[in-house]
Amino acid sequence: MFHKALWYQNFKQTKILMFFLLVLYIIHLPFQAMLQVESWRVELEEFGQINMYYWSSGQTIYFIFSEGALPIFIMIAIIFLACLLIGVERNTRRMDFTFSFPFKRRDIFLSKMIYGMFMIISFHTINFLVAYLILFQSEFRYTLSDVTMTNIYFGPLIVFLFIFTFALFIGTITGEMISQVVLTFIFGIFPLGIAFLIITSMDIHRAQPYYREFPYWVETYTPLFYITSTTNGFINSVLYPLIGLVIFAILSILLYQKNKIEHNGEFLIFKQLHPIFKYGIIICFSLFGGIIISSLAPWGGSQTFQIIGYWIGFVIFALFSYLISRRLLNMNVLVRNK
Repeated sequence: MFHKALWYQNFKQTKILMFFLLVLYIIHLPFQAMLQVESWRVELEEFGQINMYYWSSGQTIYFIFSEGALPIFIMIAIIFLACLLIGVERNTRRMDFTFSFPFKRRDIFLSKMIYGMFMIISFHTINFLVAYLILFQSEFRYTLSDVTMTNIYFGPLIVFLFIFTFALFIGTITGEMISQVVLTFIFGIFPLGIAFLIITSMDIHRAQPYYREFPYWVETYTPLFYITSTTNGFINSVLYPLIGLVIFAILSILLYQKNKIEHNGEFLIFKQLHPIFKYGIIICFSLFGGIIISSLAPWGGSQTFQIIGYWIGFVIFALFSYLISRRLLNMNVLVRNK
């Protein structure tokens, strides 16, 4: 797993994205910390005080280290990192060359996973320390007493590593980069999405009284949701993502060793998954189509119009999704290198 040739190959495939990821981290942590310190100084100079709500609660510190839009961009970059390490190899048949090396498949995969984790940990830790020192050496150092290292360092870092291993796991069952990217985002929000579709469909048919409140416990099983919950205590921000990280890492290692390279370029590597994905696509799109068409019914009109519209949309989207799923599962995306 620490073979120099494998690490060099991984770096060569991802060096441009690594530079982009480093820039995002610099903007997210050190640069944002400098801007916040200057903002506080201006606020003190002009108003003689700082908004005490943010002072005392530490919300501004949380925003610097673990909240806002920048962690989402970093998450997207990390997902693409996982896709470059696995998906691109499948599209270009470069995996055939990689498997020709005298290394076990387990070592090849571990080199990718450890390489990605090492870079994420390095970028995150170095930039975190710089941002922390900027705040600590300023006259506003006592704001750091309002936060914990779990919320501003360990939580965000473990969530990023969890998302990386989740994207690698998706890469072990997909046959090319596009499907890896798409399925990572789809399954990353799938539990929340399917819960919304089911509850909304039941509401249209007036079965809603049994489900008056949205089941927020579903968020626990939604991988990409954790990017927004890095300050929700040890269990939500550290323990659950850590458990998910271990589970997806183990599954990824096992599945990568069973990959059939003759299916590279196809939507899925494992043909056994085709029926599951086919019916899953049809059901989800049918529910979505029913909700969309039922929403066109006149506001305040008869419930019957809503229900009829729902089933018209359900059937139409079911037919279209059936045709699309057949074509999707049979596609082959390969880039022939000269």
